Amino acid sequence: MTAGTLRRELAELVAADPALGNAGAPARAVALVGPPGSGKTSALVKLAVQQGIGAGRSVQILTADTFRIAAAEELRSYAAILGIGCQVVETPAGLARAITEFRAKDLILIDTPGLCQAEWAASEDLAELMSGHGSIDTHLVLAASMRAADLRRVAEQYSIFRPRKLLFTRLDETQTFGPLVSRSARMGLPISFLSRGQRIPEDLEAASPDLLLDLVLGPETTQAKFGVMAA
Repeated sequence: MTAGTLRRELAELVAADPALGNAGAPARAVALVGPPGSGKTSALVKLAVQQGIGAGRSVQILTADTFRIAAAEELRSYAAILGIGCQVVETPAGLARAITEFRAKDLILIDTPGLCQAEWAASEDLAELMSGHGSIDTHLVLAASMRAADLRRVAEQYSIFRPRKLLFTRLDETQTFGPLVSRSARMGLPISFLSRGQRIPEDLEAASPDLLLDLVLGPETTQAKFGVMAA
């Protein structure tokens, strides 16, 4: 099989959608969900800078992460540096009210807790709100360095949030990108953004079919861009 044929066949599995927010919704709200350590907060700040401030949009951050110690303070610090608002919401009802309150903002970014097994029961109300709220565009954040089996397990756990897109982080920690496209295809969800490191906002890239295909097929130019060597 030639490289061109392989690329054409793989292209049928690739889906990308870096648009933020749900079309026609009264508020443009984007929520990031995912396991502890997946890089949700870092990705959220990158989105705030790149897709918000950098694009001339007004931004409001909401955090529902009341589980992790100092999580809210971390976001408040970032927000203060960036000159944008940050509000802690302690209940699903509080989140719904805050989305309505800040609906005039161009972009509302919602941080959520990374949940361990013992905390899932406490998250059911939050998941119910987010999965049924018409204004919330939910992205499942996954580390590209995770094994395919772990990607599947986490995706199944977070399916209660009914994510609309996948956002992959830690691309600089792996040389294998096929599982990203495979997980996207199996879930029927497009990939929105790719993140590779801690630089804000340089290490965040909007996903596109060509970029995803280049990553999987391994051209040196694309691999170098994401801080890894071609296999």
